Amino acid sequence: MDGQKQGGNVASYFCLADGTVIHAVAGPVDAQTFLREARWAVDLRKLAVTESRGDVARYRATIRRGHLERLRAETGHNLPPNTLPRIAAQAPPTPQVGLLQTPAAQALGRQGQVHLLLAYFPLSRLDETYPIVFEQVLGEKTSTLPVAMK
Repeated sequence: MDGQKQGGNVASYFCLADGTVIHAVAGPVDAQTFLREARWAVDLRKLAVTESRGDVARYRATIRRGHLERLRAETGHNLPPNTLPRIAAQAPPTPQVGLLQTPAAQALGRQGQVHLLLAYFPLSRLDETYPIVFEQVLGEKTSTLPVAMK
């Protein structure tokens, strides 16, 4: 009404203190699903800390592996590691907009697309990740308008 946003979809992000994304959940989910996803994100982070021993590239590689495993287990989609961008210890990778626009990506469903995105770009920055999840995965438009209260 009067140009105000009337609600819409939601995405939840599990991030590190620096705003890099460990995991995301696309769309509304029930409490049990949300708790399961939160626990998985925490466990994945703990595993990455243990395996990396302070090496940022190894940390990212563990996060990538977690999303690849979930992608395979939940969708049957096996993404060969040699098709993924090289992991570096420098700044977080910038997600590419076109990744989720392929027919193969579209067939994965919402959560499969999130795992694909975060496998390609592990520990990407929230400010670069949320527009892709919100617009391409959820099919919503980002807006700066406030949500109207009824």
